[in-house]
Amino acid sequence: MRKTLLAALSAALFFAGSAAAQQPQHSQHSQQPQPQQPAQPDLSKYVNTFSRPLREVLADVAEQFGVRINAGAVPEDLMVDFADFRIRPWDLEQTLEALLWPLGYNAEWNNGNGNPYYGISRIRHSRRNPDEGRALLDYLSSKYDDQASWEARKAVLKADIRHSVGLDKVPAHFDGKVFLSRKRNHGKYLVQDFALEILPGLYSFGAIYWPAKTSRGAHPLVINPHGHSDAGHGSEVVQRRCAMQASMGCIAVSFSMFCNGPSPQFAPAYHKTGLAQPYNILCAERLLDYALQFKEVDPSRVGITGCSGGGSQCMFVTAIDDRITLSIPVVMMSSYFAGGCECESGTLLPLSGGGTSNPEIAAMCAPRPMLLVSDGGDWTAMNPEIEVPYVQRIYGFYGAGDRIESVHFPLGQHNYDFDKRNAAYGFLARQWGLDTTGLVGPDGRFDESGTVVESLADMNIWNAKGVTKPADIITDIDGAVAVMQWTKDAR
Repeated sequence: MRKTLLAALSAALFFAGSAAAQQPQHSQHSQQPQPQQPAQPDLSKYVNTFSRPLREVLADVAEQFGVRINAGAVPEDLMVDFADFRIRPWDLEQTLEALLWPLGYNAEWNNGNGNPYYGISRIRHSRRNPDEGRALLDYLSSKYDDQASWEARKAVLKADIRHSVGLDKVPAHFDGKVFLSRKRNHGKYLVQDFALEILPGLYSFGAIYWPAKTSRGAHPLVINPHGHSDAGHGSEVVQRRCAMQASMGCIAVSFSMFCNGPSPQFAPAYHKTGLAQPYNILCAERLLDYALQFKEVDPSRVGITGCSGGGSQCMFVTAIDDRITLSIPVVMMSSYFAGGCECESGTLLPLSGGGTSNPEIAAMCAPRPMLLVSDGGDWTAMNPEIEVPYVQRIYGFYGAGDRIESVHFPLGQHNYDFDKRNAAYGFLARQWGLDTTGLVGPDGRFDESGTVVESLADMNIWNAKGVTKPADIITDIDGAVAVMQWTKDAR
């Protein structure tokens, strides 16, 4: 009984206190005016910030370290505070990072055709430095130490890549319309232009290179995405390598990236948007669907090769599509650069699996044969030291070290020039037992003199006799957005 009374009294006191707390408080003290705080002086005009134009500071840095710096991308009026205090006289890289990163800029080393320089540009999320690239690969390597753990990681990456690119939003298969030109005979091979509908009203444009003589089920298939070029699949480099592949007995298929090439569906400017990457990968997937129906194709020998942006597409498609049995990515596999164009890094693909890197994506080819091609004039310069050993380790999980090859051109530049094409031809011939009779010169190198470079006008499918542009082709970019179910900043 006593406890009950105490509890009731405590409750009454609590509620009384709460009610009192809610009542306005009136006291003589609270009604008195508060004293005015003295105005704070403006010290900004007397505080040293040692601010200087960034361009001016970079000129001093270039002189101090004896290097060339191209700061043309930096606005003339962009100022940097405590400028001279950011200079690390013992280390150029640290100096550039201290000056540039807080302002949203980055320094990129360029070979400059033998006259190297640092180019200043806006920071891109796709770029790191070699030390960071090495650290990333060390981190990724810690996630797997045998075939089983790697296969588990690869399964996660494959699903995440498809999702990040948006391929899970569109039909897995689509039987679209196909428009074909007549075949043009160039001796050892024939060329045929095509427009393949990959989604309703949205097309992939390219060319098929046929061997002069074909047999059922006898010919490897090679998909050829191109590097950055307004000419698209009509560029000389793509035409020559496809012609050589066909001359060796392959059926070679080239296709243009989004808004590039002889038959662009939309203005070229739209290539630098988030639509490019999903479109390009979808094109390769649909072309595999289409070309693997050819009675002449041997489905056990399906390759893909491309340079630069085409090298990126090469790695991405190989990673997610097991129908690819051989891959040759050229001058693009780097641990510290994922491609600066939207067609390579315009989605969340680099964040797949909690964060990935092009070497890890390339390694998803294992244990299928792969040739890695690099040079000293771009971001693949460190391949022999950093990236190739990483990929070789993963091939070792399968006991397939003999299926991974690499070739490095220390003096080479960022391209798919003849030296690199020559290496690719040799790899294809060795892996698939191709007939190179009459294609190799006395010096042991392949001879491209029998290839023909056609004009872009001749490769425009809508210029072909008997081919009429369909009435339902999409003509506005919003239509492409709709059929691709693309969403800006999709996560």
